[in-house]
Amino acid sequence: MKRTMSLQIAAVCSLFVMLSAVAADSNPVAAPPFRMPTGGTRMKNITFVIFDTETTGFSPAKDRLLEIGAVKVRNGKKLDEKTWLINPHRYIPWYVEKVHHITSEMVKDRPSFAEVYPEFLEFIDGAMLIAHNAPFDIRFITAEAQRAELPAPKNAVLDSLTLFRNWYPDMRSHTVQDLVDHFDISTKGLQAHRATDDSLFVYFAIQKEMKRRSEEPRFSELLKSAGTALRFGGK
Repeated sequence: MKRTMSLQIAAVCSLFVMLSAVAADSNPVAAPPFRMPTGGTRMKNITFVIFDTETTGFSPAKDRLLEIGAVKVRNGKKLDEKTWLINPHRYIPWYVEKVHHITSEMVKDRPSFAEVYPEFLEFIDGAMLIAHNAPFDIRFITAEAQRAELPAPKNAVLDSLTLFRNWYPDMRSHTVQDLVDHFDISTKGLQAHRATDDSLFVYFAIQKEMKRRSEEPRFSELLKSAGTALRFGGK
């Protein structure tokens, strides 16, 4: 009798452990909530993440992410930076590889987007995002999240390309390299067309411009120049 009861208890415990494991595995990845800064918020009190992506091509529907790079800053100081190389599970065209120099060998043993995405969401938690030509990066991350059946980030995004076009309308071009040249940003030890380094270049340029414009810049100044805040998934 005691032995039978012990076996029954053991079976129930085993079933409970199995169900708990299944429940844990089925827990969806949650996109952290985001609250937009008010216009009067001082820039120094806002955490920004400047991010960039590298891809296998130009179509979010057909191509895949290869790299996400992000730099977290607050009050003019870099708090952290992170680079995620991603296995796209597909061929990287030679003409694309020639731009960012990310080879198939570099990503063949790297994790998938679904594996690194929770880390990205954690990194941007609560931050105002900035990207250069932001619609491109937004569309790719949204498409990858949808394919993996994961939620898109809730963070708002400012397009630094629009920022600099409004700040410097007389410049013929506003690529990241143009900003590097215009602001005389040192590129020592950094590589253009890699996600994290390009994010750093954009951060340095914005920091220099905001300092030039005001001693105590507020978020409304940045938002006005950006035109509007963009959202993932078109929301």
